[in-house]
Amino acid sequence: MRLFSRKWVRFVYGVIGLFAALSPLVAESSSGLAYEEAAPQVRYWRPEAAGDSLWAVAAQPVAVSNPPKRKDPKIVPVLYHNIVFGRTGNIYNRDLYNFESDLGYLKRKYAFLGFQDLVDIHNGTKTIATDATVVTFDDGDLSIYAIVYPLLKAFDIPATFFLVPTYIGQVGYMDWDQVREMDRYRNVRGEKLFSFGSHSLTHRPLGELPADEVLYEMRESKRIIELELGSTVIAIALPFGSGSGDKQVLEAARESGYLAVRTSKPGAVFASSMDLMNINAFNVENYSSDVFVQHMLRITGR
Repeated sequence: MRLFSRKWVRFVYGVIGLFAALSPLVAESSSGLAYEEAAPQVRYWRPEAAGDSLWAVAAQPVAVSNPPKRKDPKIVPVLYHNIVFGRTGNIYNRDLYNFESDLGYLKRKYAFLGFQDLVDIHNGTKTIATDATVVTFDDGDLSIYAIVYPLLKAFDIPATFFLVPTYIGQVGYMDWDQVREMDRYRNVRGEKLFSFGSHSLTHRPLGELPADEVLYEMRESKRIIELELGSTVIAIALPFGSGSGDKQVLEAARESGYLAVRTSKPGAVFASSMDLMNINAFNVENYSSDVFVQHMLRITGR
């Protein structure tokens, strides 16, 4: 005997999804689950463990990019941490199925920018006529190389990866050879898709540190990444969003040579009034892609 009809089950899931979509957007928090130790199969994951599933996803037809023209184009940077197979208890572990759906939606509805594009828009040397996004990833988790890298290549989507140099080469994180491979990648048009920024040297909350330590965190992380990759680092993402709008932190960023500072505050960036030292970002958690779309629509007001 069937206890619940399919219509009833769909109704219940619909209500759950509605409440998730209506929940307030929050910035990344140092008290959340993002930096608790995840399950071993996530931290030690290898591409071979996926069998054919990852490559089957990557082989799907790529969505056609056709974002509508806007009189008031808005930019919505999105922030991811780890991509995994299946759901986990960590709110910042985005599962592969929903992540792939996110990419398809972004490809159809938004143009893609990097941080140099933001600098050019701010300086008046570049304009946009559609809503746009900047795809970003924090921390340098191994899933970036194992899962994200092949998918972004398949979708031909550019992204910026914010690295913590002291994490590189540790268990569960990329090593410098993997980072350099991604940095060297060019698509069929010869375009560089992937860029790298700083996420501080040791991933401490910069807004809580003395001025000399903030400066060291910013300068040293930038120096190491530039030395390893041979290219200039122009952007930093604040760990936990700590220090956003803080005069001491922003002065250290400018003194260290950064042109842009990405926070984790949700919100759109307006092309006409952009503050490069306070770039918002939508912190994506492990809800369904339908909820992701609803949040994007709320942020843009579309």
